[in-house]
This record gives sequence, C-alpha cells and structure tokens, in this order.
Amino acid sequence: MSKRIPTGITRNYLESVALPNHGGRYTPISHKSIIDKVHEELAIRGFNVETELYRANVSGSVANGMYILDQGTDPDMKMMFVWGNSYDKSMRFKCGVGVYIPKTGNYIFAGNLSSYARKHTGKADEEAIAMIQTQLNMANAHYADLLASRDILINQTGTLRSYAELVGRMFIEKNCINKEQASSIRDRIVNEVALLDNLSWDNAWNFYNSVATALRMSHPKNWFEDQAACHKLINSHFALTNLTQMDFPTEFVQDSVQEEVQEPTNQLDLFEVIADMTKPTSPTDVIEDDLSLLAEVPEEVQEQMAIDNALEQKTAEGIANPDEEFFNFGESDLPTFELPEL
Repeated sequence: MSKRIPTGITRNYLESVALPNHGGRYTPISHKSIIDKVHEELAIRGFNVETELYRANVSGSVANGMYILDQGTDPDMKMMFVWGNSYDKSMRFKCGVGVYIPKTGNYIFAGNLSSYARKHTGKADEEAIAMIQTQLNMANAHYADLLASRDILINQTGTLRSYAELVGRMFIEKNCINKEQASSIRDRIVNEVALLDNLSWDNAWNFYNSVATALRMSHPKNWFEDQAACHKLINSHFALTNLTQMDFPTEFVQDSVQEEVQEPTNQLDLFEVIADMTKPTSPTDVIEDDLSLLAEVPEEVQEQMAIDNALEQKTAEGIANPDEEFFNFGESDLPTFELPEL
C-alpha cells in the first residue's frame, strides 16, 4: 500500500527543515530561499497570492509549493504557480504555471516541467531564480493555453472503453498512476460520477478532473512528472492545445534524478594504448595469417619473427620462464606506458 502524504504542511514547517550537508558534491536549495524568492517575483509582477499550500514527505526533505493567484480571466480556473524541491537528491528543483479548479479542488499543469529542471550544483540557486522568473514571464500564455484545452474537453465525450484504455495506459504503460489511483478513477467512471455541474460523467473534462483528483495522492517527488504524463496522454487522445514553448538552453534538459559522475579526463584507455603500440608502423610489420606478405620480408626478419612467436607460445604454455632475460635485436628502448593509479 502506498504511503500517505502528510497533511497540514505549513510554510513555517518547511522553512524549519534542516539543510543537509552533502560534502560539496550536491548543493541543496533551501525551501526557505525558494519560498522567499517566489513571493518576491510574484509581487514584482503584481500577482497577489490568495492561498499558499504545501505538500511534503514525512521528513520534509521533498516538498511542493502551490500558490493560487488572483490572476486570470475565468473564476472557474484560477492561475497557480507550483514548485518542487528536495534535500535528498531524489528530485531536482522544478517549477511552472498551472491552474486551480475551485469546484473540484484540483491542480492542473500541462508543461513538461522536468525539462526545465537542473541538477543541484554550485550554481543551483542562480538557475532556480532564472527558472522562476522565466516561468512567471510566461504565466499569461500558459494560463491561456490551459483555458483553451479545457474548452476543447468540455465539448467532447468518451466511451467507457476509451476511458478504460486511457486509465490502463496511465497505469501500465506510462506508470504515472498507481493501483490505488487507477482504482479510484475506475470507481468514478463505473458509478458514473459527475464532478462538475451541468456535465455528464462521460464528458472529457469530467474525466480529466477525475484523473486530476487521483493525482493529488501522488508523492511530492513524482507529482510533476505524473501530472505531465497524464496530460500528455489525454492530449494525444483529444488533441488539446499544446503548451506555449519557452526558449531554454539545451543544458537545462535533465532526464535523470541520479547524481551524475564525471568520467576522469586524465586517464589512459588501456585498449587504445595497446592498439597504438601494436598497429603496423613499417613494411617489416606483418599482419598475422597474411602469408602473401612474407615474400616481401627479408629472411633475417622472418627468422627473428619465428623466434619471437615460438617464445610467446612457450610462455603461454608455461614452458618458458617469462622472467628470463632475452636479447632484443631491435631498439634498446621499447615503447612503454604507465597505467594510472586506480
């Protein structure tokens, strides 16, 4: 059974959660600095906060913040700003603009907010501020896109089979809802529950809200991805309005939550070194098993090669002592290389 998300999380509680020390390999962004910056940027743009809500895991190390704003042209769809942050390396900072639906208590955002997330590094604070500012600069455009998607859904209906297929894909294929969430959506569909006035149970907007209601049970670290994946799947079925894209540099794209490990740049590749040392460098170097080239090799070189091959074979068979001193008929200084310290 899934763990329940604690309720009654407050701003004061999140601000009091101790910031861990990861030894410089990972720089967490404090919940307090995010909260303060969001309020500052909202005030600069004249966005008044009607309600602020917070979600977190039991330890408070993974948290979401939601700010319902007085901005927007539709009282049934209030503009909302959301963010996610973690102290335990399970989630990079992310943020975005969505909508809050007062009649159902649901939160909806359509953008792939994970694409706007950066790993916590030494510049994490600066990048988080830049993302907050960019998202808020696009707030009105994103709000309009979500209104347009709502209008498309209101004018469409689905069948029991089409909704069953969508829920099945969310659960099995996309893994964006768990079995409890899938069960809750199924119960509302089977019992023909209408969540909104003047809309039938099979209305597409009613179905979307049924999914959004279930997503409120998602863990804070998965909530963004679950929301985006479900929206994208419903979008592909009903052809909703695509979210207005933002011009982010490619380095902002991060696919994995795992801590990245850089490959050493000052170490030799053993196989490349061996290949460089053994590749033919003169006409007297003979390719193994190519007998046609032996005719061009001087007789004394062939004799030396035969001796070398015999010694290698005896060494491999344990007959010759590899530590025994051998005469070298070539250059006195053979090419050498040193292995890096591991």
